[in-house]
Amino acid sequence: MPVQQLRQCRSAGIPVGSAHADREAAAPAGLVRAAPAHQLGPDKSPAAAGRQTVAGAVRAAVRHAGRPLTPGAFAFGLRLVAWDGTALDIPDTPANAAEFGFTGKGGVNQSGHPQVRLMALTECGTHALVDAAFDAVAKFSEHKLARRLLASLRPDTLLLADRNFAGYELWGLARATGAHLAWRIKQNLVFVPLQVLSDGSYLSIMRTPAENVRHGQARAAGRTLQQPPRGHLVRIIEYTVTIRPQAGLPRTETFRLVTSLLDPKLAPARQLATAYHQRCEIENGFAELKNRLRGAGFILRSRAPELICQEIYALLTVYQALCALQTRAAEHGGTDPDRISFTITVQLARLAVAAQAAADATVLDSARHEVITELLAALLPTRRHRQCQRIKKPSKNTFEVRKRDQPRTPSNVHYTLRVTKHPT
Repeated sequence: MPVQQLRQCRSAGIPVGSAHADREAAAPAGLVRAAPAHQLGPDKSPAAAGRQTVAGAVRAAVRHAGRPLTPGAFAFGLRLVAWDGTALDIPDTPANAAEFGFTGKGGVNQSGHPQVRLMALTECGTHALVDAAFDAVAKFSEHKLARRLLASLRPDTLLLADRNFAGYELWGLARATGAHLAWRIKQNLVFVPLQVLSDGSYLSIMRTPAENVRHGQARAAGRTLQQPPRGHLVRIIEYTVTIRPQAGLPRTETFRLVTSLLDPKLAPARQLATAYHQRCEIENGFAELKNRLRGAGFILRSRAPELICQEIYALLTVYQALCALQTRAAEHGGTDPDRISFTITVQLARLAVAAQAAADATVLDSARHEVITELLAALLPTRRHRQCQRIKKPSKNTFEVRKRDQPRTPSNVHYTLRVTKHPT
């Protein structure tokens, strides 16, 4: 798909860069429906043909990998999935910069390289992709890309999300798919208790934006509104997590969850809070995709936007295949997929794939069983409790940062060397 058609898709509301880009989003009223891609006319360029091939491979590969007995894959009879976004660095070419842009506010470039924003919906138990969407980091937020993934939510799933996503509109769109939700919310959001439940949680209303304004003005004026607010009926769970590290003082962090699971008997507060922390598995998945598969600090190589899209589809296809291999290995060994090393999976796949050219089904099945045997022989220890500080390493140097619009200093110079005579 060339750049011109990419822009046409955006203006038409087509979920460009989605693993389900060829089907119309099953969107509730008010959400822009996507027109079928073929209405824009066929794209017969070599780049587009290759991109459509790998896009088709992604669509064929995405599926639910976890099963009811897979550890961490289900809770309350619902499949645990999570969505979140990340950014991929791409080469700094004029075409890439114009199409995808940079991370930053107020025109200040904070990323150094152009970036593609990737939004993924993954299984918590297996890290397998359920769906993915990507587009320009400068034009599309995680909220906008999340709407492209709504068609992949199902009534038998429980969607976990961090504090960035909670809001009346997106909550309503996600619930309209039939999926249940458990999202973390910020501490400053006001939820007035309607009914306190037996487990300490309480029912409340996620108010419409207009109702938020009306009740905020009333609260500031010291007035009490008698009429209940309009919005979504939700359940609020508040809890604390105390961390006691081996070195240092313990610290306590407060969490607030909003969920569509209203019955405390079917989903007790403590169990729901425990299940929510499976959301961090999507962060582990991004680490596998960006660091262990692609390589830490590695930049995608394509210098044209069309080929960037093709390369991302290929990266997602390979990642999905590796996740499926890990899951099958864990099922074969009756163990948690967390104990299958992703790094070793990548290494074994690289060693085995070179010998599989023109191989028949028997040879491929034999190679798969051989890799699974080796993976089970190199199991990781049972995962321990751990923490990861959200800090950045200091810069390796103190050189001045070159701004994007700052011209380069000419490299051609003339040197004059003069030996200093020592005074006698």
